[in-house]
Amino acid sequence: MKITMIGAGSHFTDAILLSMFQDKLFDNCHFVLYDVDEGKLKHSLKRVEKLIAEHKSTIKIEPNMCLNESLKGCNYVITSCEKLRVPYWLNDLEVPLKHGVDQFTGENGGPGGQAHAMRNITLFQGLCEKIMAICPDAWLMNFTNPMSFVCTYFRDVPGLKFAGICHQVKGSMGVISEMIGLEPGDLEFISAGINHFNWLLDLRKKDEVGSYLEEFLGKVRTSPYWEKLHPKIPTQMFTKKLLDFTGTYPIGFDDHICEYIPFFYPQEKWQELGYTPKIDKMRKDVKILEENKHLNPEQKAELKTKARAEFLDWPFPKDDTVPYYKESPVEIMHALETNEPFHLHSIVTPNKGCIENLPYNALVDIPATVYGGEIRGMNVGSLPELPAELCRRQITIHEMVVKATLAGDRDMIYQSMALDPWVSGLDQAKNIADDFFEIYKEELPQFQK
Repeated sequence: MKITMIGAGSHFTDAILLSMFQDKLFDNCHFVLYDVDEGKLKHSLKRVEKLIAEHKSTIKIEPNMCLNESLKGCNYVITSCEKLRVPYWLNDLEVPLKHGVDQFTGENGGPGGQAHAMRNITLFQGLCEKIMAICPDAWLMNFTNPMSFVCTYFRDVPGLKFAGICHQVKGSMGVISEMIGLEPGDLEFISAGINHFNWLLDLRKKDEVGSYLEEFLGKVRTSPYWEKLHPKIPTQMFTKKLLDFTGTYPIGFDDHICEYIPFFYPQEKWQELGYTPKIDKMRKDVKILEENKHLNPEQKAELKTKARAEFLDWPFPKDDTVPYYKESPVEIMHALETNEPFHLHSIVTPNKGCIENLPYNALVDIPATVYGGEIRGMNVGSLPELPAELCRRQITIHEMVVKATLAGDRDMIYQSMALDPWVSGLDQAKNIADDFFEIYKEELPQFQK
C-alpha cells in the first residue's frame, strides 16, 4: 500500500502515522512525505524517523519534492496543505474590515471564507488533475479548509473518490462530554448540517436505549461553561443563546458557528463580553512569523512546540491522546481495504437525500458507514426549518463560489459576496471582491482576464 501525505509539514502527519502503528494492515506500507517547502519536509522527516524508531515500525518512509513521483502508484492521498495560511488569513479579515464588515473568524464562512475558498480551489485544481492522470483509483482524504467549498469542487471532478475529514463534530462532543462530567465516548449522537455548522438531532448514553437529549440540554443550560466565557475554555455562550432561540443545539464552538449567521453579537460587544477577535490573534501571529523568519526549521518547530504546550494547558480535553480524539483516515483506509464496516460520527460527503430538506447533491456533514468500498451516508431525516435555511444559504454560496472560481467569473463572485450574511450592501460586496482579486492576483489568475 502506498500513502502520500501532501503537506507533510502539517501536524496531521504525526497523528496519522501514530494511528498506522496501531494497525498491522499498515506494516511495511510505503508512506511518502511530500511538501513544497524543503525545510519543513526535512524537519518532518526527522520527526517521522524518530517515531518510526521509537515504535520499531516497518513502515517505509520516503521524502519527496516531486509531485508526479509522489503520486505514482498511490492508493491514498491525504491533503493538509495551503499557501501562506496565517498571512493570507489576516488578509481575509483585513480586506472586508476596510469595507465595514467585522468578521469574527472568516476561515470557512463570511467574505474571508470565500476568498479562502477561491485560493484553495485553485490550488486543488492542479493537484486533482495530477491525481486523475497518475493515480485515478486513489482515494483523496482532505483536511484542508474551507472544507465544504473544496469538497464541493471535488464532487465535480469526474471519477474522483474523496472524503472530507474534520474532527469538529466528534472532537467537540468529546470536550462537551468532559464539560458536563462525562468521559469522551460516553455519548453516542446523531447530528447533521454542513461542515463546522452541525446540529444535534439525537443523543444517547453509551449502552443505554432511551434518548439522553433532554437531560443533556438541561445540563448545558445550567452549566457555568455555557453561561459566560472562561479563560482557556472553548467559548459557547452564543451557542447556548442559539440553542434557546432555535431549540436545537449547534455542535462546536462559537468561533466556527458565527461564521455562517447574520446574528452573532455585534463587534462593539465582543470585548465587553470577553471575546478576543480572531483578527487580533492573526496580527500577533503574522508579527511573530516576521520576527522569526530568520530561524531554521528546527527553531521554528521549537516555537510551535511551546505554543502547543500552552494549548495543552487547557482543562479540556483533559488528555487529547486518548483513542477517542485520534483522527480517522487510518480507520477509513482500513475499512476500504478489508471491507470491515467502520462507523463515522461525521464526514463531509454528498448528501444523496440523507438530510431530506437540503439539496440532494449538496456537500453535507453527516454520520456515515464505510462499507463495500464506499462511504455511505446515514439518513437522518430533516433539519428544523431555521437551521435548514441557514445551511441552504451556505450551500448556495458554496456552489456559486466553486463555479465562479473554475470559470474566472467575477460577476458570480460579486453575487456570492452579496448573498453572504455578513455583507449588507451590493457595493460593499463588489468592493470587497475587487480588493480580493487585486491582493490575490497571483493566486487567482483566472479572474484577471
